[in-house]
Amino acid sequence: MAKFVDEDLDEVEFKSCWKKERNLHNSTTQTLEVETEDASSESVSKSHVEIQTEDTSPEASKTPEYNPDTLLAFLKRVEPGVMEYLDKTHRSHAFDGYDVSTVDEDLPMSCIHTLTATELVKELKCTSLSWNAIGSTLAIGYGTTDHQDWCTHKGLVLTWNLDRQKVKQDKPDTSIEVSSCVNSLAFHPKFPAWIAGGTFSGDVMIWDLGESEPLMSSSSLDEDSHREGVCSVVWIEQSTRSRNKAKVMSVCSEGKVLIWDFVVGKDQLKLSAGWFLSSGPTKGLGSDTKQASLGVTCLSFWPDDQSSMIVGSESGGLYKCNMVEDFTEGNDLVTSLPVAFKFQAHRGPVYSSHCSPFHHNLFLSCSSDSCARIHSVLESHPVMVCEPGDSYLFSARWSPVRPLVFAVGTGEGRLLVFDLKKSKVLPVLSLEINKKGVPVYTLEFNHIRQSLLACGDGEGAVRVWRLSDDLCHQGSREVDLLRDMTALNLD
Repeated sequence: MAKFVDEDLDEVEFKSCWKKERNLHNSTTQTLEVETEDASSESVSKSHVEIQTEDTSPEASKTPEYNPDTLLAFLKRVEPGVMEYLDKTHRSHAFDGYDVSTVDEDLPMSCIHTLTATELVKELKCTSLSWNAIGSTLAIGYGTTDHQDWCTHKGLVLTWNLDRQKVKQDKPDTSIEVSSCVNSLAFHPKFPAWIAGGTFSGDVMIWDLGESEPLMSSSSLDEDSHREGVCSVVWIEQSTRSRNKAKVMSVCSEGKVLIWDFVVGKDQLKLSAGWFLSSGPTKGLGSDTKQASLGVTCLSFWPDDQSSMIVGSESGGLYKCNMVEDFTEGNDLVTSLPVAFKFQAHRGPVYSSHCSPFHHNLFLSCSSDSCARIHSVLESHPVMVCEPGDSYLFSARWSPVRPLVFAVGTGEGRLLVFDLKKSKVLPVLSLEINKKGVPVYTLEFNHIRQSLLACGDGEGAVRVWRLSDDLCHQGSREVDLLRDMTALNLD
C-alpha cells in the first residue's frame, strides 16, 4: 500500500524572451482661450399715430342753415347769365384739338404679369377672358380650337386675384375642371364671385368662386338645349337687383339664342325663352320651305341697350337682331327670330364683335380676312376698315375709357392697339406677344382699372399689360370726334 505525503518544492522561473518593458509619459494640452462677450440690444421700435380723414362730429356733419326763398331767388337771378355763357362755350371752336391732359405720353406700355399654369394647362389654349365686377380678378377659360369630332378634352377655368400683394404667376387662386373645352366666360356685372361659362359640348354653367364647391347650376339636357358649342354667354340686366335670381343668355354655333333662369339653390338652369336665328326662308327638298340657320360665332350688346344685338357668323355675315319683349311660354320655347338688318359680310368667319361703349350706333368686328371694321347700324357698308396685315384677326375690343381706341389680337402672335385720333389706318402700337408667332385668341380691357389690358394666346399664357397714360386718359371732345368721323364717312 502506497503512502503519500506533502512536500514543498522550490520555485522555478522562466524569463520571457519577447516581452520588453514599456515606458509611459504623461502630458497635457490646451486650445486657445475662448473669449466671450455679452451685450443687449433692442431691434423693434414702435410708434402709434391716430389719423382721421373726415370730421364725423355732429357739428361737422350738420347741414348749414339757409333760407330756401333767398337761395331760389339767387338761382333765378344768375341762371340766365350762366346759361348764356355755357351756350357760347358749347358752340365755340376756339379750343378744338387742344387737349388739357397733362399725362406723359412717353411712358411705354409694359407687361406686368405673365400668368401660366403649365402643369394644369398642358397643351390647352386660352379661349376666353373675363374681369370681375370690381376689376381685381381675371378668369381664364382653356380649351382647344382644332376639334375634328366630339370633344374628349378636359377644359379648365383658372382665376388670379391681381390685387394680392404677391401674385403667384404660375399658381392660380382657383382651379375648376370642366368636362369639355371652355369656349366663353362672363363675370356677373354686379356680383364679383359669380361667373357663367359655355362649353364646346353645349353646356352652360354658373360658378360661385367664393364657395368650396363652386358649381352652382348648369343647363339641363332637353330637345331645346344647345347641341353644339356655346360661343358666347351674356348676363341679362334686370330691373330688380337680387342675389337669388339672375338671367343668362347663351348662343351656340347652330344658331340658337337661349335665355336661362338661374335661382340660387337649384342645381339646374331653367330654359325660359329661346330663338332660332335665321337668315330667311329657303327652299328645301321637294316643296318644303325651311329656315336657313346661322352658324353663330360671336354676340355683342350695347352697354345701355340689350333690346338689340350684333351677331357674327361662320360665313362672314354680320346681322342686327332685335330681342322680343314677350318671351315664349309653353312647350314650344324656341321660335324663329329673323334678322332685322344685314351688314356687308366679311370674306371669312367673324371671330369677334364688340359694340361701342360711347356710341349707340357703332360696333367693331374682325375676321379671318385680316380686316377690322367699324360699322354703323345706319349703313350696310362699314364706315372704316383697318387691314393691318395678312394674318387672321381673332379678337377685337373697344377701350372702356378712350372712344377712339381699340385693340386687336392677330393670328401671328401680335397685339395691335389703334388710336383713330392719330391714325385711321395704322396701329399706334404693335406688340410681339410671343416669339413663336402663336395666335392671340382673346383679349379684354379692364373696365374698372382702365389702364390694364389682358390677352391670351395659343400656348395658354395670359399677359396683363399696363397701358401708357395717353391710351387710358380721354382727351377733350373725343366722343364728338368719333361721331364726326363716322358721320363724315357715312356721307
